[in-house]
Amino acid sequence: MTAIFSSNLARRLLTAAGLAAILNCGVMAQTGATASRDAHPPKVLAHRGGALLRPENTLPAFRHAVEIGTDIIEFDMQMTADNQIVVHHDTAINPAFCTPDIGTEVKADDVHRLSLAGTQRFDCGRVARPSYAGPKFVAVPGAHIPTLGDMLRTMRDADVDFFAETKIAKGSDVDPVRFATLVEAAIRENGLEDRLILQSFDYRTIDALHRINPRIRTCLLGAQKLTSDYRAILREHRASCIVLKRSDVDAQGVARLQADGILVYSDVVDTAEEWRSYADLGFDAIFTNDPQGAIDFLRPSARRP
Repeated sequence: MTAIFSSNLARRLLTAAGLAAILNCGVMAQTGATASRDAHPPKVLAHRGGALLRPENTLPAFRHAVEIGTDIIEFDMQMTADNQIVVHHDTAINPAFCTPDIGTEVKADDVHRLSLAGTQRFDCGRVARPSYAGPKFVAVPGAHIPTLGDMLRTMRDADVDFFAETKIAKGSDVDPVRFATLVEAAIRENGLEDRLILQSFDYRTIDALHRINPRIRTCLLGAQKLTSDYRAILREHRASCIVLKRSDVDAQGVARLQADGILVYSDVVDTAEEWRSYADLGFDAIFTNDPQGAIDFLRPSARRP
């Protein structure tokens, strides 16, 4: 009886020790993964150059993003009536934050109905878009809508990469192939084929760019609204990047995509809780209007004195 009791006790002790070891391994693995993420935080991607900090999609915003240590600058592109590419988000000039230059009379209109000269008559630096107005915003009066060529020439020597979106309004008569052709030419002329990723909700421009110059990487926006099979849609459009929300994918899904060579970028998020959650999921880059806040949070050692 004593021998049986001792044997049962030994088994229970061994089982308990085994469970403790398994749990401890799990904790250590989780701690190790967190430590690895802290040691190698995701890149910081400045939405429109950091729209909470400087006038969106302007050269002052892009310069400031570089000065504070942003890894990637995001910007939007539109095509004008005379087939020029300008850096601007809204398909129409928005008078809420782009006002006619003093002494000029020009009507805000759809960008693709304006000539390049027409787009240059607006000051987009005096005030913030209302949704981005706040204590962190610094106005830069006189900031105009840059052309894509000017933007790339100005920023190409900076230590930063680029994330550029083609914008085509629904029902617009803008030719996506012509749009992609003009964008590709500007990228190639500035030697940025390996430093710029083209992103879009309009996959016609994604497909067109790949046909024109497959060296330039592309990124799908809005894929989660079309399918849950991200790998299939990425293969279909030969894209190597995808933007997702944390509700669209778990850490294992992120890892599977990355194993296929896919970059996984977050949706636009501006709070510490969101930055941490995307970092914990293993996203490659965090997309934010507040790149300074994200840098300070994700890289404490890089904080300014």
